[in-house]
Amino acid sequence: MDSPLAQILRQRIREHGPLSFRDFMEAALYHPEFGYYSRLKNPLGREGDFYTSSDLDPIFGKLLARRFNAMAEELNAAPEDFTVVELGAGRGLLARDILQSQKFPYRILERSAAMRERQRGALEGLDVEWIDELPQDLVGCVFSNEFFDALPVHRVVRRDGKLREIFVNEDFTEVEGDPQPGVTAPVPEGSLADISMDARDWVGRIAASLKSGFHLAIDYGYLEREFYARPRGTLMCYWQHQVTEDPYVRIGEQDITAHVNFSDLIESGRHASLLQTEFSSQMDFLIRLGILYEMESLAISGTAASIERLQAMKKLILPGNMGERFKVLVQRKVNH
Repeated sequence: MDSPLAQILRQRIREHGPLSFRDFMEAALYHPEFGYYSRLKNPLGREGDFYTSSDLDPIFGKLLARRFNAMAEELNAAPEDFTVVELGAGRGLLARDILQSQKFPYRILERSAAMRERQRGALEGLDVEWIDELPQDLVGCVFSNEFFDALPVHRVVRRDGKLREIFVNEDFTEVEGDPQPGVTAPVPEGSLADISMDARDWVGRIAASLKSGFHLAIDYGYLEREFYARPRGTLMCYWQHQVTEDPYVRIGEQDITAHVNFSDLIESGRHASLLQTEFSSQMDFLIRLGILYEMESLAISGTAASIERLQAMKKLILPGNMGERFKVLVQRKVNH
């Protein structure tokens, strides 16, 4: 039985021809009524389909607030003059934990009306403004936690030296065609790759919005060499904490993600006067911000609640868990 969104997409393909995978994924995730992130069911946390770092422990927000404070000092700005803009704020837990540690002017750019409602509930009483576009002449930091991996991707493959793009037929089978304008990538012969032109565009928009300040992105992904070393690409689907590789089942009801090509973000930033100042694993990033001292104080207290928090914190930094899989990129706007 087709989902409502599958029926809508079949009709769209009948009328207009095969969809690029990018447009299929965009609809599957963000269709205003039937997209995955538009549903009333909460996709995050224990009852949802996947976890984020902010679901594990408030320490993540506390340490980010510490990093934002340091950024404000680098700009010779007081916290009240340093605006934090969060892209795609999930359930609002990270924003809550940041603002309970340090007050900043805080903006959330969230396209899903359903997610905005959840965030309002979590952030009641805190000084937060929801926005539809990035502000201009921003002094502060635009940041995200698992935002870029949820942007739609063009799927491409190189055959006989030529780049081909994957399109989706009415019966949700794939067909190859000429790439859409601007879609380029150094994909090895015979390999498939997931190219996020949207990510490149977002970095340019972030750079344009900043008068002075930073872009901070936390996500799972690779630098270019490792990114293109995966012959089947990196597309993954999540449903009730199970991982699948088939985006054409449960259309609109499962999450679809692709690993981030951080080299793309770095290069797109460089073209837009956003220069890389930091790139590391989440483990190294959090250790530099003092997570080990926080963990040590919990271990010393020895209460049942402290030990439980300690176990959650370990997931943030363990190499086999989020510690190595997640990377942190910091870029700073340079005004020539």
